[in-house]
Amino acid sequence: MHIITLSHDIYHHSPVHPALKPPEIKQKTFISRGDGYNSFILNIENHSCTHVDAPAHFLEDGKKISDYKMEELVFLNPKIIDVPKGKEELVLLDDIQKFDLDNIDALFIKTGFESFRYDNSDEYINKNPSVSSEVVDYIRRCYPKIRCLGVDIISISSSKYPEIGREAHINAFKANNNFGEPLLLLEDMKLAHIKNDRLNKVIIIPWQIIDVDSAPCTVLAEIID
Repeated sequence: MHIITLSHDIYHHSPVHPALKPPEIKQKTFISRGDGYNSFILNIENHSCTHVDAPAHFLEDGKKISDYKMEELVFLNPKIIDVPKGKEELVLLDDIQKFDLDNIDALFIKTGFESFRYDNSDEYINKNPSVSSEVVDYIRRCYPKIRCLGVDIISISSSKYPEIGREAHINAFKANNNFGEPLLLLEDMKLAHIKNDRLNKVIIIPWQIIDVDSAPCTVLAEIID
């Protein structure tokens, strides 16, 4: 087995959701200019690039990502499903119901739209597929062991269906006696290079910043050779 990342590198002006400003990475001190050390200033919004949304993102009393214990961010039975989607299409209930999701704790939806991140970042940002609120409700009602939902798109919501996206987030996060734990949402994942039959374990490592609702993160995956 070996370890890979399912998260994108952050670089100056990485593609981000249209509501955010791109990351700015500026070098502050330079050894080459006579300073004693190199250092950088990072100006990055907390929903930039690969990041993990926690319930406090949409719920006033929701759990913040800084409230999670590390063992809650480890997933021993993850699964990737292929649900090809084009520009501004919705991931619908029919797309998901064909898959066996029993006994998994993290579900990653591979739409294939990740290729636009490199080939046409403007469309990746502004024309992304999204996930219907019914899909999120179905996952929580029927598969309460699932604690994380991840996607290879910039967000589970889109500018074409903003209200559906808002409802999908709330369905992921709200408490309900008939559901399992609220979902963590991983957005802007790197999934194109990995197949489900090689995925063994996933660990989310968010930036450790107190009192933020959500955070950029590194997603480590243990892969079967």
